[in-house]
Amino acid sequence: MEHIKLVAEGRSTGKGQNNRLRREGKVPAVVYGKKVEPQNVVVNHKDLERATTTSAGFNALFDLSVDGKRDFLVRIGDYQAHPLSRSFVHVDFQAVDISEKIEVDVPVEITGSSPGVKEGGVLELQRRTLHLRCLVSQIPEKIPLDISALNIGDNIHANDIKLPEGVEFPHDTNFTVVSVVPPKKEEEPTVAAEAALSAADVPALSQKAPEEGAEAAPAGGKEKEKKEKEGKK
Repeated sequence: MEHIKLVAEGRSTGKGQNNRLRREGKVPAVVYGKKVEPQNVVVNHKDLERATTTSAGFNALFDLSVDGKRDFLVRIGDYQAHPLSRSFVHVDFQAVDISEKIEVDVPVEITGSSPGVKEGGVLELQRRTLHLRCLVSQIPEKIPLDISALNIGDNIHANDIKLPEGVEFPHDTNFTVVSVVPPKKEEEPTVAAEAALSAADVPALSQKAPEEGAEAAPAGGKEKEKKEKEGKK
C-alpha cells in the first residue's frame, strides 16, 4: 500500500488553543502507539482531507513528519468530525509497526448480478465493512463479494469469503454478510365484516347466558306472576 506524506507540527495545549487552531485551518491531533510516547501535534486541514480521499480511504498509511525531526508510520486510529460539515475536528494517529499485524475495518464491494434479485428477491447487505487482521502492508482497499450465484434464500457467510493472502478474521464467528431474501408480501386489506362485529350484534353478546342446567325465564313471566298474586288477594 502506498504511503502518503503528511507534515505535522508539535502543539501546546491550553484553554481555547484547539479552537484557535481550527479557525486557522488546522486540525489538532495526537500521535500514539506501543513504542511511541503520546505527542500532541497539528496538521493542515486541507492536506488531511486530500490524503483521506484516496482509494485507501481511512485505511491509508501516512509518513508523518513532526517538526521535520521525526517521522512516524501512522494510520488514523480514530477521529472526531463536525456534526454538520463532517470536517475533521480531531484526529488520533496510531503509529504502526510494519512487522506486526493490526486490526482494521475494510469495506465490502458487491460484484456480479444475482439471479434471485432478478426473480424479485431483495438483496440484504448485513455488513458493509469486515473487521480483519493483517500486516499494514497487506491492508486491502476492499473485499469483493460476487453475488452472481445467489438465488432467493441463499447467503454468503464469513467462512465463504476467500480473503487475500495474509489477511484473516480475528474471530471465529461465521456471521452472514449478504443474503437474498424473498420479497415481502403485501398485506391484504382487512374486510370490515370479518374484522369487527356490527353494532346490532354487540348487545346480544353482552347479555349473560343462562347457567348450564337452568331454565330460561319465559317471556312475560314477571307480568304473569304479578297477576296471579293479585288474584289470590
